[in-house]
Amino acid sequence: MLKKVLLSSVLSLGLISSLNAYEVNGDLGVKWVGYKNKVKVGVPGTFKEVTLSIEKNDDLSEFLKSANVSINTLSLDSKLPFRDKNITSTLFSLVSAKEIKGSIASVDVEKNELVLKVTMNQIEKDVLMKFEKSDSTIMAKGKIEILDFDLKDSFLAFAKKCGALHQMTSYSDVDIEFTLPYK
Repeated sequence: MLKKVLLSSVLSLGLISSLNAYEVNGDLGVKWVGYKNKVKVGVPGTFKEVTLSIEKNDDLSEFLKSANVSINTLSLDSKLPFRDKNITSTLFSLVSAKEIKGSIASVDVEKNELVLKVTMNQIEKDVLMKFEKSDSTIMAKGKIEILDFDLKDSFLAFAKKCGALHQMTSYSDVDIEFTLPYK
Protein backbone atom coordinates (compact mmCIF):
# COMPACT_ATOMS: atom_id res chain seq x y z
CA MET A 1 0.00 0.00 0.00
CA LEU A 2 2.83 2.40 0.88
CA LYS A 3 4.48 1.66 -2.48
CA LYS A 4 1.25 2.55 -4.32
CA VAL A 5 0.89 5.84 -2.43
CA LEU A 6 4.54 6.68 -3.02
CA LEU A 7 4.34 5.78 -6.73
CA SER A 8 1.10 7.73 -7.09
CA SER A 9 2.68 10.77 -5.42
CA VAL A 10 5.72 10.66 -7.69
CA LEU A 11 3.56 10.32 -10.82
CA SER A 12 1.28 13.15 -9.70
CA LEU A 13 4.25 15.40 -9.02
CA GLY A 14 5.66 14.60 -12.47
CA LEU A 15 2.31 15.34 -14.11
CA ILE A 16 1.91 18.65 -12.27
CA SER A 17 5.44 19.76 -13.12
CA SER A 18 4.96 18.85 -16.79
CA LEU A 19 1.80 20.96 -16.97
CA ASN A 20 3.92 24.06 -16.38
CA ALA A 21 6.97 22.84 -18.26
CA TYR A 22 7.44 25.81 -20.60
CA GLU A 23 7.06 29.36 -19.38
CA VAL A 24 9.33 32.32 -20.14
CA ASN A 25 11.78 33.01 -17.34
CA GLY A 26 13.71 36.15 -18.35
CA ASP A 27 14.40 38.19 -21.45
CA LEU A 28 14.74 36.85 -24.96
CA GLY A 29 18.33 37.20 -26.13
CA VAL A 30 18.86 38.09 -29.78
CA LYS A 31 22.32 38.08 -31.35
CA TRP A 32 23.64 38.61 -34.85
CA VAL A 33 27.01 38.34 -36.56
CA GLY A 34 27.71 40.22 -39.77
CA TYR A 35 30.90 39.76 -41.77
CA LYS A 36 33.57 41.99 -43.28
CA ASN A 37 37.02 41.85 -44.91
CA LYS A 38 38.33 39.30 -47.37
CA VAL A 39 38.91 36.72 -44.60
CA LYS A 40 35.27 37.14 -43.47
CA VAL A 41 35.83 38.52 -39.97
CA GLY A 42 32.72 38.32 -37.79
CA VAL A 43 31.22 41.45 -36.24
CA PRO A 44 28.79 40.53 -33.43
CA GLY A 45 25.95 42.52 -31.96
CA THR A 46 22.49 42.50 -30.48
CA PHE A 47 19.44 44.75 -30.14
CA LYS A 48 18.47 46.66 -27.00
CA GLU A 49 14.72 46.81 -27.77
CA VAL A 50 13.24 43.35 -28.25
CA THR A 51 9.59 42.70 -27.42
CA LEU A 52 8.39 39.12 -26.94
CA SER A 53 4.93 37.75 -26.43
CA ILE A 54 4.65 34.01 -25.80
CA GLU A 55 2.11 31.76 -24.12
CA LYS A 56 2.89 29.23 -21.42
CA ASN A 57 2.36 25.67 -22.66
CA ASP A 58 3.28 22.13 -21.63
CA ASP A 59 4.16 21.25 -25.24
CA LEU A 60 7.52 22.57 -26.48
CA SER A 61 6.36 22.92 -30.07
CA GLU A 62 3.19 24.83 -29.17
CA PHE A 63 5.11 26.98 -26.69
CA LEU A 64 7.58 28.04 -29.38
CA LYS A 65 4.92 28.52 -32.07
CA SER A 66 3.05 30.96 -29.80
CA ALA A 67 6.04 33.34 -29.82
CA ASN A 68 5.85 36.72 -31.55
CA VAL A 69 8.86 39.04 -31.53
CA SER A 70 9.30 42.65 -32.53
CA ILE A 71 12.77 44.22 -32.78
CA ASN A 72 13.49 47.93 -33.12
CA THR A 73 16.36 47.96 -35.63
CA LEU A 74 17.48 51.40 -34.45
CA SER A 75 18.31 49.80 -31.07
CA LEU A 76 21.14 47.83 -32.71
CA ASP A 77 24.13 47.47 -30.41
CA SER A 78 27.54 46.33 -31.68
CA LYS A 79 29.38 47.88 -28.71
CA LEU A 80 30.78 50.59 -31.02
CA PRO A 81 28.50 53.66 -31.42
CA PHE A 82 30.07 54.77 -34.73
CA ARG A 83 29.51 51.26 -36.15
CA ASP A 84 25.91 51.26 -34.93
CA LYS A 85 25.33 54.60 -36.67
CA ASN A 86 26.91 53.32 -39.90
CA ILE A 87 24.60 50.29 -39.90
CA THR A 88 21.37 52.03 -38.85
CA SER A 89 21.88 55.01 -41.18
CA THR A 90 22.28 52.74 -44.22
CA LEU A 91 20.91 49.21 -43.81
CA PHE A 92 17.96 50.24 -41.65
CA SER A 93 17.43 53.72 -43.10
CA LEU A 94 14.15 52.82 -44.82
CA VAL A 95 11.04 53.38 -42.71
CA SER A 96 9.91 49.86 -43.63
CA ALA A 97 13.16 48.42 -42.22
CA LYS A 98 12.97 50.03 -38.77
CA GLU A 99 11.29 46.93 -37.32
CA ILE A 100 11.98 43.22 -37.65
CA LYS A 101 9.18 40.84 -36.75
CA GLY A 102 9.54 37.16 -36.06
CA SER A 103 7.32 34.20 -35.32
CA ILE A 104 7.90 30.46 -35.37
CA ALA A 105 5.94 28.70 -38.09
CA SER A 106 6.92 25.12 -37.30
CA VAL A 107 8.99 23.05 -34.91
CA ASP A 108 10.48 19.60 -35.51
CA VAL A 109 11.44 18.35 -32.06
CA GLU A 110 12.92 15.13 -33.48
CA LYS A 111 15.39 17.01 -35.71
CA ASN A 112 15.84 19.99 -33.32
CA GLU A 113 14.83 22.35 -36.13
CA LEU A 114 12.39 25.19 -36.35
CA VAL A 115 11.25 27.57 -39.06
CA LEU A 116 11.38 31.22 -38.06
CA LYS A 117 9.25 33.59 -40.14
CA VAL A 118 11.21 36.85 -40.39
CA THR A 119 9.54 40.00 -41.68
CA MET A 120 11.76 42.95 -42.54
CA ASN A 121 11.20 45.74 -45.04
CA GLN A 122 7.68 44.32 -45.59
CA ILE A 123 9.18 41.06 -46.93
CA GLU A 124 8.56 37.77 -45.12
CA LYS A 125 11.04 34.91 -45.37
CA ASP A 126 11.29 31.49 -43.73
CA VAL A 127 14.58 30.84 -41.94
CA LEU A 128 15.51 27.29 -40.97
CA MET A 129 17.19 27.21 -37.56
CA LYS A 130 18.75 24.43 -35.52
CA PHE A 131 17.99 24.56 -31.81
CA GLU A 132 19.35 23.08 -28.60
CA LYS A 133 17.33 22.71 -25.43
CA SER A 134 18.82 22.62 -21.95
CA ASP A 135 17.12 22.53 -18.56
CA SER A 136 16.47 26.28 -18.67
CA THR A 137 17.11 27.65 -22.17
CA ILE A 138 16.34 27.08 -25.80
CA MET A 139 19.01 28.39 -28.17
CA ALA A 140 18.44 28.52 -31.93
CA LYS A 141 20.89 29.45 -34.70
CA GLY A 142 20.32 30.25 -38.35
CA LYS A 143 21.33 32.56 -41.18
CA ILE A 144 19.57 35.30 -43.10
CA GLU A 145 20.48 36.93 -46.38
CA ILE A 146 19.94 40.71 -46.23
CA LEU A 147 19.38 40.89 -49.99
CA ASP A 148 16.35 38.56 -49.66
CA PHE A 149 14.55 41.43 -47.91
CA ASP A 150 14.79 43.86 -50.84
CA LEU A 151 17.57 45.80 -49.13
CA LYS A 152 20.07 45.81 -52.01
CA ASP A 153 20.34 49.61 -52.20
CA SER A 154 20.63 49.87 -48.42
CA PHE A 155 23.27 47.16 -48.34
CA LEU A 156 25.26 48.83 -51.14
CA ALA A 157 25.11 52.15 -49.24
CA PHE A 158 26.37 50.34 -46.13
CA ALA A 159 29.18 48.60 -48.05
CA LYS A 160 30.23 51.93 -49.59
CA LYS A 161 30.13 53.80 -46.27
CA CYS A 162 32.21 51.11 -44.55
CA GLY A 163 34.42 50.27 -47.55
CA ALA A 164 37.68 51.51 -46.08
CA LEU A 165 36.95 49.84 -42.74
CA HIS A 166 36.03 46.53 -44.43
CA GLN A 167 38.90 46.32 -46.93
CA MET A 168 36.21 46.98 -49.57
CA THR A 169 34.47 43.69 -48.72
CA SER A 170 31.16 43.43 -46.87
CA TYR A 171 28.96 40.34 -46.80
CA SER A 172 25.17 40.28 -46.98
CA ASP A 173 24.71 37.03 -45.04
CA VAL A 174 24.15 37.41 -41.30
CA ASP A 175 24.18 34.68 -38.65
CA ILE A 176 21.30 35.03 -36.19
CA GLU A 177 20.72 33.45 -32.82
CA PHE A 178 18.13 33.63 -30.11
CA THR A 179 18.18 32.37 -26.55
CA LEU A 180 14.89 31.86 -24.78
CA PRO A 181 15.05 31.26 -21.02
CA TYR A 182 12.22 29.17 -19.60
CA LYS A 183 11.19 27.40 -16.44
